[in-house]
Amino acid sequence: MPLCLTFIDLKKAFDTVETEAVIEALGKQGVPTQYIGMLRELYDNFTTRISPFYNEAIINVKRGVRQGDTISPKLFGAALENIMRHLEWGDWE
Repeated sequence: MPLCLTFIDLKKAFDTVETEAVIEALGKQGVPTQYIGMLRELYDNFTTRISPFYNEAIINVKRGVRQGDTISPKLFGAALENIMRHLEWGDWE
């Protein structure tokens, strides 16, 4: 059996995961629909505010999970697990 290694750069992973991928993964993993609905509400109208040079700007966030939020690592993990389950591992013999 050949040895195969894969390295995944998770440095900016939280910023790049698509919200729909997270929602889909949660549904496939049996998370109750009422919780999925609450998360969808939180992420559908998600904005961030920045103030470069004292000029405030509000930006709509379309992807990524919230950094610093206690549930974000779990949401990212659910999306990553969904990807791993759909890989074709095959028979390596």
